[in-house]
Amino acid sequence: MSLVLGPVHYWMHNKIKATEAREACIVDALKEKYGHEADEILNTVYEKHPLSNQDTPLEELLENAPIHQGIQNLIIQAETREAAIIAAFCEKYGDEAKELVIQTAHDNGVECGKRALEEKEVSGDCTASKAFELMQHYLCDGMPCDRGAQIQDESDSRTTWDHTDCVHEPYWKDAGASFETMCDMVNSWISGFGEGVNAKIKHTREKAIATGDSECLNAFEIS
Repeated sequence: MSLVLGPVHYWMHNKIKATEAREACIVDALKEKYGHEADEILNTVYEKHPLSNQDTPLEELLENAPIHQGIQNLIIQAETREAAIIAAFCEKYGDEAKELVIQTAHDNGVECGKRALEEKEVSGDCTASKAFELMQHYLCDGMPCDRGAQIQDESDSRTTWDHTDCVHEPYWKDAGASFETMCDMVNSWISGFGEGVNAKIKHTREKAIATGDSECLNAFEIS
């Protein structure tokens, strides 16, 4: 079957690659911190969740799989592997590893935000609503048919969005990772992204399914 790929498929692939870039930064930080022991842990994880090659064209990654299913599988592989890595290090090193992961995710978010301004050719101060719009090009939040982040209130100074379901939860739990730790990690990345596009933007997580709320509610606000 020949693949007929449209802009949305490459858009999704770029979001997957952003997830994998975050994972790579986390791995580098863990290697720097734990040295040879980190390599042993990672090798064990990679036996079950092999690394992907980011340079492989999307057409080759999908091979003969149906396009939607193929992209969904790429999301599952990336998010499950990242969660498995975090779970393995948190199991061995506890809060020390968790704090390192969360800080590294934040720093990667900052760099991704700065890159977004260049790639999307944004000039002037980035508003809260524009920051959310930009983030949607990099944060993998399920397939377009999933109910991802939905804007609740939008303005230049404050934009809020919610989730009524967590599309990531099944992959994180399959990897044996703490739901709350992974939620903290992603939200740290979001905070960093907001800062990266505008140092005056503050991100707050007002509700989280991972902590027992019925929904997630987040905000970007110009401070």
